[in-house]
Amino acid sequence: MRILSIRRGFTSDHSSTSYEFLAVDKPLTREAREKVKALSRRVRPTRRRAHFIYHADGYDIPGGWEPLMCEYYDVMYSESYDWWTLVMAFDAPEEQQEEIARYEFYGVDDLGVRVSTHESRVIVTIHCRLEAGAVGCLLGDNYEEDWSEEGEEEEGNEATFETDDALLSLLTEIRKQLVNRDYRALYAVWEVYGCETEEEGEDEDEFEPPPAPPKKRAGQKVIDQLREMLETP
Repeated sequence: MRILSIRRGFTSDHSSTSYEFLAVDKPLTREAREKVKALSRRVRPTRRRAHFIYHADGYDIPGGWEPLMCEYYDVMYSESYDWWTLVMAFDAPEEQQEEIARYEFYGVDDLGVRVSTHESRVIVTIHCRLEAGAVGCLLGDNYEEDWSEEGEEEEGNEATFETDDALLSLLTEIRKQLVNRDYRALYAVWEVYGCETEEEGEDEDEFEPPPAPPKKRAGQKVIDQLREMLETP
């Protein structure tokens, strides 16, 4: 395992933390689902999704969420007292891992982008706050309600999976862009949270902004949707 960075995390006084995981590239096997299920008595993983929620301080996914992104899932979001964690994971060569690492930064309250690698697996994490209206439009008022496996593909069907969770769908599209070396989404996060760091940071001489990706029309709606969601400091 090679860690490109360590995040200086924040703590929350909120007593509820929720997670939504989605396997995009391939469904989980029965054995994998049993391993995920063993992490919590309340989680009921399907072949593509898993939902965790903890209502008390001191309780969380045993071992954290990163091992699940290394082994089983491709996108994830987590929310705790309006602090959001948006995650995309995929296999990438070392050269691309280094490209993505250039978009890592910490802004106000450590909002920003973290990049870590686990052998060939790269995990890109966006720490942010989201506009309440944007979250409502994406998820509705009942995004924590239980859901079922109904509508998932049958065993053996490896076709691309689509979910009715709008935020997971958006992260899936951003992940697709990152896989194709389109880093506009990460640059958009820096434009919201990183510019203030550049202007007010104590180590301005050492601050190096990420490279501006080429502008293109294809996929711009995805970038615009993400940027509109981000709550400015």
